[in-house]
Amino acid sequence: MFSISWLIPCWPFKRSQSTEQPIKQTANTTEDGLKLLYEGESPQVDIVAVHGLGGHREKSWTTKSGVNWLQSLLPVDLPNTRIHTWGYASTYTDDPETPQDTSERLVSELFAMRKMTGTLSRPIIFIAHSFGGTIVKSALLFSHNSREERTLCLRNISLSTHGVIFMGTPELDSRLSGLQAFLESNATAETGSSGAQKEARWMLDTLQQYSTIGSKFKTLYAYESLNSRSQTTPSVSQRLTPSILVDATHENMVKFESSLDEGYIKIKESIRDMIHSARERELREKAEVTS
Repeated sequence: MFSISWLIPCWPFKRSQSTEQPIKQTANTTEDGLKLLYEGESPQVDIVAVHGLGGHREKSWTTKSGVNWLQSLLPVDLPNTRIHTWGYASTYTDDPETPQDTSERLVSELFAMRKMTGTLSRPIIFIAHSFGGTIVKSALLFSHNSREERTLCLRNISLSTHGVIFMGTPELDSRLSGLQAFLESNATAETGSSGAQKEARWMLDTLQQYSTIGSKFKTLYAYESLNSRSQTTPSVSQRLTPSILVDATHENMVKFESSLDEGYIKIKESIRDMIHSARERELREKAEVTS
């Protein structure tokens, strides 16, 4: 899984040099899928956090001292939210699940949970770190394109998504040509059907197609300000989208020690703004129905 990590700016080095230790995972383990961190007090939105390569649904968001801001800090400041984190096998294993499979599983599991809890109409805000942002983009594309009768219900996820916060997520605009060149150079080679080429095609399609639906969602890009080998920088298209700087390295930009952390305050207030605008949209749509 994820055999084209060399195409991802936040993972440009050899596996043995990773600054975040890979966590052994396989699909359908207790580390996979949705985990409820906070039920919420009369929740108005669902927040879903998705980690990146080599990540973990809890450890990726937790400081060395054990503070998981999604579970310990955010519920205090934004009690009207239901907060889940979602995990997937994201290391170099023999797991047959492809990135596309992972994206589709995110949609189906999130839909199933919302249907079971009777909350299909609740707005969704995604928080995605690093490559998790590409997974979220692919998931929203899959949901948006679910038009067949057996999958039509899955459109609920894209229709309900109000906002997305991409944290250290490479847009890869500058590497689209590299992806295309890679595919063309391997088109007739023995590697034409390899996992690397399939994933390159998937990534290229995801980045190109998401631009057709991305404007439907309120979007914020967060970038790390401290140098690291996995540092990301905004592309041309991202500079036209609201963005913030977080004073941390790529790995630590999603870990906050306290509610006084400047990075946490920025993210919290951005989420608060999204909740407010989601509520305004709901009221506006209700008014239009009754008028």
